[in-house]
Amino acid sequence: MPRSVLTGLSLAGLCATFVGNGIGRFAYIALMPALIQAGWFSKSDASYLGAATLVGYLLGAPMSGMLLRHYRVGSVLRGAMLACSLSYLACALLGAAMPWYYFWRAMAGFGGAILMVLAAPAVLPQHSPAVRGRVSGVVFSGIGLGAAASGLLIPLLVPRGIASAWLGMGSICLVLTLLTWHQWAPDAPLHPADAQAQPLPAERRVAVGLLLAAYTLDAVGYLPHTLFWVDYTVRELQMPLATGGFLWALFGVGAAIGPLLAGKLGDVFGFKRCLIACFLLKSLGVALPLFGSDVLTLCASSILVGMLTPGIVMLVSTCTLDCVGARQHRRVWGAMTFSFAAAQAAGGYLMAFVAANGQSYRPLFLVSACALLCSVPCIACIRVQPAAKA
Repeated sequence: MPRSVLTGLSLAGLCATFVGNGIGRFAYIALMPALIQAGWFSKSDASYLGAATLVGYLLGAPMSGMLLRHYRVGSVLRGAMLACSLSYLACALLGAAMPWYYFWRAMAGFGGAILMVLAAPAVLPQHSPAVRGRVSGVVFSGIGLGAAASGLLIPLLVPRGIASAWLGMGSICLVLTLLTWHQWAPDAPLHPADAQAQPLPAERRVAVGLLLAAYTLDAVGYLPHTLFWVDYTVRELQMPLATGGFLWALFGVGAAIGPLLAGKLGDVFGFKRCLIACFLLKSLGVALPLFGSDVLTLCASSILVGMLTPGIVMLVSTCTLDCVGARQHRRVWGAMTFSFAAAQAAGGYLMAFVAANGQSYRPLFLVSACALLCSVPCIACIRVQPAAKA
């Protein structure tokens, strides 16, 4: 990969998404069945704890803009990475009251949202437009690398005790936070004209609205895999925890590859075409558990949904940059992340209720696959050319 892509700043962005979303939010999915089987939480409590992370994400998205009014972007990014690290370390306390765990799972989502909103806008405008797709792929591949690490490490840590798994994930996040501590200060200013940006022309507002609609539907489309995938395979399908961890690791491997591949293809074929193809393939991946429960089908579903979950996030972020330009990217991307967070929080709590009171996770896969299919016409209707990539 070109040296202009693998800069210290882009690698810091990778670590931010690794900590904030790959582990901060998603490692809990690999840990969830072990928490239930070990008696730490009931199925209902464990499901609602997963949804608490989504509420934190909902709160963190708009707070990112408010924090930037008082602090430099580097300070906000460091604080968000630290919050994600502490969220795992604090949950290692056995026997605490449920509000303690709800608070710290919400903090994981809160920090993850801030890192999702700010990391890419801090990194992308500092690179040439010719490589922004690939740089964006590097940044968002951290989501998959974190998910893969959690899928591989949690089954190894759980036999040593649930607390070891919490502490292990938190320690990894803390180390990466400290390693990237000084990367943000000199190199990551947001665009200086962001706050004084002019209103968008009507056709660009329509394009952003269509992107937002598709992205909001994507928030519903990915929920069964990122809330219940391991629990579905381990407890509903009666597979070993190691198998569930392996499937989650495959999700993570796909998620690490997906943004890099989507970034390259987007630079070559255009981000709109790639988005349409990705939504179609992701819908297929989410629906695969409805057609079979053999390991091969589940592996294909893990890889497809894994690749396309951060791949679509990367493509939507870069499409947003194309639509509005660098001057308004952070503001518009923050609004889109908030809409995504609202949809996933509402959908997450509804799905947690269905999961806690139903007999199977399978109906959730059907609902999510349909939501993803509805994203395709939204993207197909976008008709604007890229804005100046200043």
